[in-house]
Amino acid sequence: MKRLLLALGLIVAASLGFESCQNIGNQNVNNSDKDLNAVVAVVSVNDMHSAIDMMPQFAAMLDSLRGIYPDLLVFSAGDNRTGNPVNDQYDPVNYPMIALMNKVGFDLCAVGNHEWDGGVQALQKNIEDADFPFLCANVVVPEHVKLDVKPYEILHVQGLDIAVVGLVETRASGIPGAHPMHFTEISFKKGIDVLPEYQYLRDEADIFILLSHLGYEDDLEVAEQFPDFDAILGGHTHTLIENPTKHNGVMVTQAGSSLRNATLTLFVVRQGELVDVMAKTLDVQHFGKKDPEVQAMLDEFNSDKRFNEAIAKATTNFDSREELGCMITDAIRWVSGADFAFNNTGGIRIDHLKKGPITVKDVYNIDPFNNEIVVFRMTGKQLERFIMETYKKNGRYPSYVSGMTYTVRTESDGYPKSVDIKPDKGSFSNDATYKVAMNSYMASTVRFESLDDGESQYMTSEEMTIRYLKNKKTVSYNGVRRAFH
Repeated sequence: MKRLLLALGLIVAASLGFESCQNIGNQNVNNSDKDLNAVVAVVSVNDMHSAIDMMPQFAAMLDSLRGIYPDLLVFSAGDNRTGNPVNDQYDPVNYPMIALMNKVGFDLCAVGNHEWDGGVQALQKNIEDADFPFLCANVVVPEHVKLDVKPYEILHVQGLDIAVVGLVETRASGIPGAHPMHFTEISFKKGIDVLPEYQYLRDEADIFILLSHLGYEDDLEVAEQFPDFDAILGGHTHTLIENPTKHNGVMVTQAGSSLRNATLTLFVVRQGELVDVMAKTLDVQHFGKKDPEVQAMLDEFNSDKRFNEAIAKATTNFDSREELGCMITDAIRWVSGADFAFNNTGGIRIDHLKKGPITVKDVYNIDPFNNEIVVFRMTGKQLERFIMETYKKNGRYPSYVSGMTYTVRTESDGYPKSVDIKPDKGSFSNDATYKVAMNSYMASTVRFESLDDGESQYMTSEEMTIRYLKNKKTVSYNGVRRAFH
């Protein structure tokens, strides 16, 4: 046994370097008889978020690993889409990512919260186009809704049965973190609450895996309550676990985001019994080779010139999400004619933007959700309460804003107790009436009162930003900050 584990450790070390990959040979034991030895290898990624430009490196890495592990399995823990307009604005939406996942040979995919960004029909189209199943055990789908999501899948590799259950996170609202309008016909149970229904798979499988889009902290809780899992391959929180370890006997992994990294997990079976699980993080973004066929597919998808149009110039770097959020809210306020505009922190998806030309693609990379803008009439008092509610909704962080600066005052427990508002023009009054613009996601998920039901502008925040930038021609938001706490 010690010799077997030592050999496997050397295989892992070699696979991380890859330079000597072709010289190692096939050290995996490829047996159909469960009385003999076997090593099941799984590469898992999570939260790729339309990172199609990384696929040629990832494909080449998988090819090298298959030289060691011919039966290599490839899993995604969800959130394949939302982050690159070449993918997210494609018709049908997300087709480039699905086509590339098919090409590189994915075997399973958990349904993440952003798989719902296009709605049920768009997800169903992805499922039909994919050569691999989508897993989600905690979604409740009525009979009249067409959605071919499976709660689990059993794979058969080297004579072994591998049971994989999929879960997606849910918020306090009872739905995953996506626009509520996408969940009008389906509902969800809390992920950890449905797991007892699938514990019987432990007795039917040689290897038992949770493909989780719950988030790292929730995965640790699952490991504590359900140690029957051999591994939890996770996603959602974009946590890069550089040295995966076992928690309560369960290997828990997560590989960051945007396909910069992946995780290789080895399941060591001897005489029909799982004797060890080992995992290592792999560096995809610095892998030195690219698959030429996958690169050709990527080049074709990237040939759409619409997204490469330069619409303005940034005279300084954008160094934070807040600077980008201030630009987006300025655009919303300018186009809508509102007194104030707000954007939720999660609506800004990149951390920085270099000075120089700003393209249409950049705008969609910053804000990829296609949410319409809605303008509400609010009293000053209602506006104060709205700001405090957004603060709680953002995880105790102030929303991005245009037309004012504000400071949230908090209690000792971190929850807001008041807000100080300073408009860019004039003075602020609790009794005055203001026009307040926000995206439809905020309008649907934040609890607030207003004087009306809101008026849609029938334009998305991306469309408003493009119009704003074309008018401005040059912009600089270096050091701009408007919301404090």
